[in-house]
Amino acid sequence: MAGFDTAQVATLLRQIGAYNELLANTYVYGSIASDEQDANTLNLLHKSGLIRPDESPGEYRVTTDFKRMLNRLMRKQSSYRQLTDMGKVIDAIDDIAKDYRAAIDAKEQEDAEYYLDQLDDLLYEVKDNFNNNLDTMHFAIVSQFGFVNSLSNKIRQNERYLSHAQKLLNELQQIDPQDCYDWLDWPCPNEFARKISRFVYWYNQILPKLRLIIDNMRISLFRLRRDEKQASQLRNMARFLRKRPEFDLDENLFELPNLPETLKYSPPMPLRSYVDTKQTEIEQPLLELIQALRKQAVVQSIKVRESSEVSYKPIEKMAVEEDFFEQQTELLFEHVIINNSSVSALSFFQEFQHDWLLEQQSIAPKAWIELVFSCYCKLTSAQQSALNIKMKGVPVNGTTDNYSYSDVVIELAANKEKLG
Repeated sequence: MAGFDTAQVATLLRQIGAYNELLANTYVYGSIASDEQDANTLNLLHKSGLIRPDESPGEYRVTTDFKRMLNRLMRKQSSYRQLTDMGKVIDAIDDIAKDYRAAIDAKEQEDAEYYLDQLDDLLYEVKDNFNNNLDTMHFAIVSQFGFVNSLSNKIRQNERYLSHAQKLLNELQQIDPQDCYDWLDWPCPNEFARKISRFVYWYNQILPKLRLIIDNMRISLFRLRRDEKQASQLRNMARFLRKRPEFDLDENLFELPNLPETLKYSPPMPLRSYVDTKQTEIEQPLLELIQALRKQAVVQSIKVRESSEVSYKPIEKMAVEEDFFEQQTELLFEHVIINNSSVSALSFFQEFQHDWLLEQQSIAPKAWIELVFSCYCKLTSAQQSALNIKMKGVPVNGTTDNYSYSDVVIELAANKEKLG
């Protein structure tokens, strides 16, 4: 094959044969971990393009091209898909994600690992393809298409790469990161989520870089077209002068008798279209000129902001006052627990009403019964399980399950069977 010699091909085949077991294990088991013994061997195979680094540090996988060749030779179904546009790539990833989820749900571990390897190869191939394209375009911009000679070829190269870059941008803009996160909308394994998240992160990094390359290509194309126009004008002027011998300069012009003496011995004109920074005598005038230009810049005046005072009052500390009758309900519950007896809310009200009036506290009997019921409902589950509440009342006429309660009785849960 043109472009390669037999020594390069023989060296590559010799490496494959020398490390056949290591490459076979990497191909069969998906990846191989490096240690101090075979670190040099893995680096050599990586430089040869036979293996590539995995996402996990210290692990390597077989490259896509080498794996595709082995798949074809082993009559194994290849995971390679033609990367014509990003729409097909997203469809391919979606199919693999569905197959992987189905294998995980069915607890088919070997099939799940196979689909995960397919996803890893596909994502790596997509990112590697786009990164190579971007590197080529970046080299074209930096070198100003130095691998071609004429300006017309440089312009054609720029237009071709600019069109290719715009197509890549259109393909990348077909990706919606939110749709990619839909593949993780289930309790998926961490390694699957990590691969999808890194793919979305790569997309967010590659898109601004591609836009910057396109902008630089447009600027480069504008400059190349301007240079081509100037070169065309110079060629036309040179063609015009060659056709008219009266504009040709005589090589012995300085010896002509009709040439003035001042022109024969005058020094060359020191004027240039640029500043020669290597001349130290113009360094100080050049600095003064630059400083004078900087001083001409319009200085924006600082606006005086209005100031105002903020007054505040110190925070007052207020003592928390507990409701008097809520304390009485707690005393009722304590009376039930201490005396191990049932207590009626109405009888408790009649017993302590006189003492409450002495403390200038009063409450209606109905409100007291409702308060006891409300405080019981606010108890924790463990407290409610230790205390039982019994409602005393009569059914409301004309209804089935509605009652008009006149009293509530609180008792310990241990006394429930005895009282029953």
